[in-house]
Formats: sequence, structure tokens, C-alpha cells
Amino acid sequence: MISKIHQHLLSLEDQKYREFNSRIILQKDYPMIGIRLPEIRKYARELMKENTIPDFQNKYYEEVLLHGLCIGRYKCAFLKKIELIEQFLPLINDWGICDSFVPSLKDIARHRDEYLPYIRKYINTDKEFFQRFGFVVLLDYYKDEKYLKDIFRSIKATRYSGYYSKMAAAWLLSYMFIFFFDETITFTKQNRIDEFVLYKGIQKAIDSYRVSEENKAELRKLREACRQGK
Repeated sequence: MISKIHQHLLSLEDQKYREFNSRIILQKDYPMIGIRLPEIRKYARELMKENTIPDFQNKYYEEVLLHGLCIGRYKCAFLKKIELIEQFLPLINDWGICDSFVPSLKDIARHRDEYLPYIRKYINTDKEFFQRFGFVVLLDYYKDEKYLKDIFRSIKATRYSGYYSKMAAAWLLSYMFIFFFDETITFTKQNRIDEFVLYKGIQKAIDSYRVSEENKAELRKLREACRQGK
């Protein structure tokens, strides 16, 4: 028998959007219905009015997204939220689920110090999307001078498990160039960083309108020095 959640999700099907989304999200485990994210967020709000997480079968891509958003909206004690996050992390198998889940975890902003050891733990695994989750959390909630050492340590020390964790680290590095240019330039010059992460981070910062032309010139010099192995 089809569940009420599946029935509602299937009623929101948009075939054209599914065709578009399936070209940018390479989903191999969860069939995609084709539902825009605002609709899924709206449904999550409706489901969580009583602050009870439904039983999810995690059959469809959008159902997994919905599951994550319900966890984000769930009001509970810190350790219970950690438990739910750790139950959900193995379900993340693409950047779309990961990057939609993280912004829903708004209580991280209020408890950054408490969450930080867990974020370090996820980044230190050998699982690509655990790592990506950790880097995206740092990007969304820890862009603060207080956490620069933690961010730099994570970028430097991680043994990256795949393309998507490296891309998340590169995005994070680019934002460090934007917000903490002097500290980040010093960090990149004094430490050996994964080549892909460094090049992509530099390129994204160069592409940003928030980086001055003077700083972009220094980034180009850094990129060229890296290419020459200096």
C-alpha cells in the first residue's frame, strides 16, 4: 500500500523539473520524482507541526530530502539531534541532499562549540559525503575568526575520499580568501594542501566579485607558483 507521504510527494511530480534535476544530480540509488525544493520545505513544515518525525522509507530522492529537512526542524536536546544526524548521514549520496540538509540544521549556529568535535569526526572519516557534510557545515556556520585554525587544520589534514569532498573543501577555502585573505594566503603558502583543493579554491576566489583586484593578482601569482612547484 502506498504511504500517505509517498502519495503526497507523487502528487507534486513535475516531469520537466525531474529531467532538468537529473542532469545536474547524478542519483543512482533513489528514484527522482521531480519536486522543487521549496515544495519539499513546505511539506516538511506541515509534517513537523507536532514536532514528530514520521517513519520514512527513504525510497525516493525527494523523500530522503524531506527526511533530512524534518530532522532539521525537529526540536530536541543536543545529543538527540546528533543521534538523528548520524543516522541520516549514511543516506547522503550526492551533493544535492547534503547541501540542502545542512542549512536546515539551524541550531548549529547556536551551539557551534558543542557541534565542532562531531564535525571534525565526520571530516576525519574516509567517507566522501561525511566529509562533504562536515565541510559544508564549516562553510555555512563557522566563517568566523574564532574557528580559522579549525578550518585550516581540516583543509590541510583531510585525506580526501572523492571529488565531492574536495569540491566542498575548495568552496570553503575560496570563502576564507574572501573573508580572511591575509590569514588564508599565509596558510596556503606555509602548508602543503591537496592540489585540486588549492587550485579550485584559488580559482573560485579569483572569480568572486568580493575579492579585490589587488588580491586577485596575488592569487594568480600563488597559482602560478603552485604550478611550478615552488
